[in-house]
Amino acid sequence: MSLDVRLANGPIPANEFCQLLMNEVKERHARLYHPFFFALYDGKLGMDEIRVWAKEAWGIFCLNVAINTAKLVRCQLSGIHDPEIHKDFVDIIMSEVGYQYFQGSPRPVAGHRALFLRFGEGIGIPKEELERIEREDDFLPTTVLARTGWLDIALRSGSILEQVASTNCCNEYSNQLTGGRFFRAFKEHYGLKDKDIEFFAEHGVADTEHSNIGYELIEKFATTKEIQIKVLKALRKGLGIWWAVTDGVARECSKLK
Repeated sequence: MSLDVRLANGPIPANEFCQLLMNEVKERHARLYHPFFFALYDGKLGMDEIRVWAKEAWGIFCLNVAINTAKLVRCQLSGIHDPEIHKDFVDIIMSEVGYQYFQGSPRPVAGHRALFLRFGEGIGIPKEELERIEREDDFLPTTVLARTGWLDIALRSGSILEQVASTNCCNEYSNQLTGGRFFRAFKEHYGLKDKDIEFFAEHGVADTEHSNIGYELIEKFATTKEIQIKVLKALRKGLGIWWAVTDGVARECSKLK
């Protein structure tokens, strides 16, 4: 029985609902099933194609501080005032900014933004070029639409549960599933050094923590049929955005051949 049919008959027990959401990500995320990523993981892309992908991925990753700060705001506006939950979102913001700047943080590492800029340098994209692309919004049309979609989710979602469903439960969980594959591919097939690809190793670790926060919130608060339907729609919106971005990258790469 499909998840949609299950929900049509009433709410699903919260723990089971979270597991079904995880299955949606495992079965549908672009980074697990798009042919472009199969080619990347297998070392079949040229560096020009990797650079095309990296520029568009940067268009999404560079928004992470803004998107995660919005979650902290939306959490309180959703009526969730538990300081421990607020602290979880502060921890996410710290990891995006860079744990090295905060005393008592889990790991003295640079922020995810800085790590991606380092990765860009490693594949031949100067930091200044990525910053220019971000500043001028010089992305492929599909990425521009995706960025608008992510900001819409961050700033206009009806509740924190929809926000974490489309981001933490979708993106961060997929990072947890694929971070090692990116790291191994870039090291073994593309000759990058560990330091250049620390972004993918750290993202895999940190996003295990981040995705857990999303599923913990949904298990605790998404207990009615109406809320669960909204959460599922939000998760699928996040999945759809990644397919659109990757389709755009694949079309652009096809012009190089």
